[in-house]
Amino acid sequence: MPIDELKINLPEIGETITTKRALELCKHFELDHLIERINSNPSGYKELVFDGVSVLDDKCAAAILHVDQKTLTLKCALPHDLRYGYGESGNTKERKDADLILKSDLLNKAKTSNFWASIFYLSVRIGGAEFLGLSYTWAFAKKS
Repeated sequence: MPIDELKINLPEIGETITTKRALELCKHFELDHLIERINSNPSGYKELVFDGVSVLDDKCAAAILHVDQKTLTLKCALPHDLRYGYGESGNTKERKDADLILKSDLLNKAKTSNFWASIFYLSVRIGGAEFLGLSYTWAFAKKS
């Protein structure tokens, strides 16, 4: 479905996402396990700021991958950020699955090459490690 036909107002880069907004986005992307998790403890999560492709400027990332920026940002990065933000602390299988889905989305939705999808996959495997405690690492929306 083209981005313009989406039936939800997707966030802009830099937009603050409340827990309520995160639930709407999870419903849109059919992330049922996250909906259940957030609903079970809605006060256990902090607001987050959507940064698009973490670490890279989205225009730059799209140019590197030779893909449409909106598709990259809204169909690949956003669902991955939701999976990461609301991931279960310490759940390495869930994190790996989120990264594999990102790779698949880069290949199938953004239509990038296997080489670049693999590079991005390895980048999130390394940079998204929970122990790093960065603003975009696994389970980053969970309150400490």
